[in-house]
Amino acid sequence: MTRRGFVRGALALGASAGMAGALATSWSGTALAASTKVATKPADSFDYIVIGTGSAGSAVVYQLAKTGASILVLEAGREDDLDEVHDARLWTHSLGTDATKWFDTTPQNYADSRQIRWPRGNVVGGTSALNAMIYARGHRSDYDSWAYAGNTGWSFDEVLPHFIAMETYEPGGRNRGTSGPILVSQPNGDKKHEGAVAFMDACTSLGYQETPSFNSDRMEGQAWVDFNIKDQRRQSSATAFLRPAMRGGNITLLTDAPVVKLDLEGTRCRGVTYLHNGEAVSIRAAREVILSAGAIDSPRLLMLSGIGIAADLKTIGIKPHVDLPVGQGLQDHVLGAGVNYEAKAPVPVSHYNHSEVYMWERSDSRLPAPDMIMLYVSLPFASSGHKLDYEDGYCILSGVSRPHSRGYLKLASSDPRAAPIVEPNYLKEDQDWVAYKRATEICREIGAAKTYDPFRKRESLPGKDGELNDAEWRAFLAKSLATYFHPTSTCRMGVGEEAVVDPELKVHGVEGLRVADASIMPSITTSNTNVPSMMIGWKCGDMITKTV
Repeated sequence: MTRRGFVRGALALGASAGMAGALATSWSGTALAASTKVATKPADSFDYIVIGTGSAGSAVVYQLAKTGASILVLEAGREDDLDEVHDARLWTHSLGTDATKWFDTTPQNYADSRQIRWPRGNVVGGTSALNAMIYARGHRSDYDSWAYAGNTGWSFDEVLPHFIAMETYEPGGRNRGTSGPILVSQPNGDKKHEGAVAFMDACTSLGYQETPSFNSDRMEGQAWVDFNIKDQRRQSSATAFLRPAMRGGNITLLTDAPVVKLDLEGTRCRGVTYLHNGEAVSIRAAREVILSAGAIDSPRLLMLSGIGIAADLKTIGIKPHVDLPVGQGLQDHVLGAGVNYEAKAPVPVSHYNHSEVYMWERSDSRLPAPDMIMLYVSLPFASSGHKLDYEDGYCILSGVSRPHSRGYLKLASSDPRAAPIVEPNYLKEDQDWVAYKRATEICREIGAAKTYDPFRKRESLPGKDGELNDAEWRAFLAKSLATYFHPTSTCRMGVGEEAVVDPELKVHGVEGLRVADASIMPSITTSNTNVPSMMIGWKCGDMITKTV
């Protein structure tokens, strides 16, 4: 793959996301119509039905398979038989294929009134088959805060054994797994990207402290990333969990089979209705249905089935069955896709995922966990609010890892083909603005360090000599804002009025139905959400198997 090809993939994700959207399959237009592949009709009933094969869903299946129970796994998207999915270096290219579906937010007040495009997985493996493969567990305080709020069993010390059991970590270390199904490594020796080495040296020169791994006892500081990559191949949840589980012969997987309704009898979920081969099929679960469709589609399916805010459902003609705050509390990490540099010469293609180094830091030393992210990317990458006129470049991106702002997701209509209303309320809370600005300032400081002198031709964005005034900062950051691809918290776990599921992930007021994915997070993790979602699925499966 040439440098030009990689750049085009990155631009499809960033500055010209509209082009990627045009190439990709849109959920609102074609996802339901795509269920036409021929497959043998499954049995009329299974012990368990798992909806979704993403980060969490495949982990649920891996655990349930151990019981010998019959399991039907329904995936709305396609098979994962694409080079763009499996070759770690091609991950940006997958966004221009039908492995990706796109959602648009409402126009964002603090993002130059832009609608932000959200890519989600439409493929076996879900978004774990599309993402940048960063393997980050999160901060201890993430999980301790969940437990403090009444979610028994979810403190860091209680979820740590699940993280350890899931992984085989090649470098080794305390509290790291040695025999789990997902293979985890770090950039290796002379394959480390020269720009990533410059990032690490720049951070050290600025006084920041290196940490051996952001999954070690100390998350803060600059580190070579842990990633789920082995021999340049992606270790998606499907690769690590689903495919090995299917060897037992008790799992039936249907692709191109979007679920359109959970079938309720009274207050019990008895099964699901899905589309396949152009027909609506209803099928029953003898024990449980586990909904792992992600932070957009899990609440969407609940609401389509009459589980949600009763008044909202009535407004669009859906009969309410259970009145719960489904869709409320939506969070996403802010990505600052702005600080970019034109390079003096073509930048080598990364051996890995183009993003080999991260740094987490706190904007205020009194905070319980780092709220800022800074990372080097060996490609030019900017939000849809900016334009780049060159291909030889790199960027240093910022992020808000502990956002306070919350939004919501609602149905626009009772039609399962209609795209939902997505309102993340980016930067609505002032604390997020403070962290976003400071993180972006640090990115510029890193980019201006002497270690980048051999590579840097000019700072193209923001590209202004000296400091920006407040108005210039606000304009630049508004244009730079993008999604970090980490929606969460739309089916929150808890024991109070804000909760949709309990600490066992059972939907309040409904028997036989659990939700297991990023939607159940009471609050978003400090880290990328892929690995926490895997843990949620793993723990859910473990809780179920202990009751069999």
